[in-house]
Amino acid sequence: MKNIEIKISINNLNEAQSELKKMGAVFVSEMNQKDTYYHHWNGRLKIREIDGKKHEIIFYKRPNKKNFKISNYQKRNISAKKCHEVKKIYKKTYGEKVVVYKRRQLWLFNNTRIHLDTVKSLGNFLELETAIKGKIKNSIEEFNSVFKTLKLSDDSIIANSYSDILLDTNKAVI
Repeated sequence: MKNIEIKISINNLNEAQSELKKMGAVFVSEMNQKDTYYHHWNGRLKIREIDGKKHEIIFYKRPNKKNFKISNYQKRNISAKKCHEVKKIYKKTYGEKVVVYKRRQLWLFNNTRIHLDTVKSLGNFLELETAIKGKIKNSIEEFNSVFKTLKLSDDSIIANSYSDILLDTNKAVI
């Protein structure tokens, strides 16, 4: 699967929520996520645990650059028991890289997922992820429209993943 994405540092979650409501985005849910990243030579590999109830293996490739990027990803749901087993195998095979803890609000607008994240040790962020369905041109147009409607600034764009930022700032949690 593919999407167009961007991450923005924000100061105020309430202001972002207000803008999302104005544009007609739909609030879906709020959740606690724990992402355990593993060293991988060919992309990013993590296991996501959501509220201790849902578990996913996620592998993705995405460049670190300060504008929108195309992300290629695969995601599989697994049971809690399988999650525990896979984490042990991945830790032995790849080595654990970093753990990211975040509180995430999920909003939807057409084919765009909007995440309002509070990341432990890092602060508040807004992520846009527009699913690429059909012609990429249409997805890029939707992405750019949401970016402009939310009055986001190019100056606040973050190139790296939360895991990279934690490792770069020596605030990593293992």
